Amino acid sequence: MAVQKYTSNVKIINWSNPIVYHSLENLRFLNTLLSPENIERAKQQMGEKANKLNIEEFTADRDSCSFKISPVGNITLRIVERDPLKLIKLVSEQGSPISFKLWIQILPINETSCKIRLTLHTELNMMMKMMVGKKLDQGINQIADAFTQIPFGMIQNLNQNDFNNIIE
Repeated sequence: MAVQKYTSNVKIINWSNPIVYHSLENLRFLNTLLSPENIERAKQQMGEKANKLNIEEFTADRDSCSFKISPVGNITLRIVERDPLKLIKLVSEQGSPISFKLWIQILPINETSCKIRLTLHTELNMMMKMMVGKKLDQGINQIADAFTQIPFGMIQNLNQNDFNNIIE
């Protein structure tokens, strides 16, 4: 099997680099973003496209998140590297049905916006690459597009207020 690399197009986010980085480097923000109510709301907004959006049992702490996605199974991701204001690297944990690495690169444009690029590294044999390669290429761009819609400023404020009350 060979490691395949899928890279999103560069996307512009209309929030400052520090706000985006500090929101993403703590995976707890995903608990609200991927709550059952918000997933249901997204499905209603997306219409028929959302039939394949099957994220369940989502939980996250600062460094990891786990969820069930049909028909794949349970996946756990862990942050393994943080390069402040530039890069967050996540890996799938042992026991996840798919082995992959996800890099989130963030670069400032100016004081109020930044650009982001996602890179997925996964081991696929030639047959799997032929079956899912195009979908992974599209999927990584869809995820990057979704990042442009996240209200990072609200997440950052929530994180700052809640950090004092959360016991690690």
